[in-house]
Amino acid sequence: MSVLPAPAPPPPPPPQGTSTSESAGKELSGLWGSSNDMARRAGILIAILLVTGLLALSDTVHSQIAAAIALAEPVIAQHRVLGALIFMGLAALSAMLVFFSGVLLVPIGVQTWGETGCFLLLWVGWCLGGLVTYAIGRRLKRPAVRLMLPNGVIDRYENRIPEGGSFVTAVLVQLAVPSDVSGYFFGLLGYPLRVYLGALMLTEIPYALGTVFLGNAFMQKQYVLLLSAAAVALVVLGVAWLRWRHGRASRS
Repeated sequence: MSVLPAPAPPPPPPPQGTSTSESAGKELSGLWGSSNDMARRAGILIAILLVTGLLALSDTVHSQIAAAIALAEPVIAQHRVLGALIFMGLAALSAMLVFFSGVLLVPIGVQTWGETGCFLLLWVGWCLGGLVTYAIGRRLKRPAVRLMLPNGVIDRYENRIPEGGSFVTAVLVQLAVPSDVSGYFFGLLGYPLRVYLGALMLTEIPYALGTVFLGNAFMQKQYVLLLSAAAVALVVLGVAWLRWRHGRASRS
């Protein structure tokens, strides 16, 4: 009588995956990059504020810029609709191209349309530019994105944006990643248009308000406001950096 072999033990259960909240936290933690990335962003922002304040302190530089704006004002006043369209177009272009910035146009916008009008034109232009970048990523895919962005930028952010995230995730991405970069990746990763557009419109509001505020402060030579903004930015970014370090230490 032959002896039957003992049955093989059941295979071990598959390892438990991390929870959704934990995985989302890990994905979002990578958005802010390394401490070097954060230091570079902080340095750029503070440098812009300080340079703006120093330019305002220089009567020669300030008067030359004011004279250039005075020359542009009559032309825009005669073609207000066309001028507004050109202003929005340049703002949209600045939201699409990494190497182009429309911040220098803000003093002209403030002098021509006032603070509220300049804010609306700047905000709408940035949102339109973001929609174009989203469409390029969604419809034309990676080859077109590689034509629009440097390879270093693609490599830096491609693996930091989670796929198929929620509205909150999209807002965090918009806050962490430059707006002239994020739209391409939202399109590539297939985020719903309503999610991206809602996050874009919400997060561009404080940036547009801050840009108009700085432009108006420059024109009014409000040195205290410019330097105070630099100090506030330094404190906020310092707190964000400390929170990032604390979160990284708790995860390790």
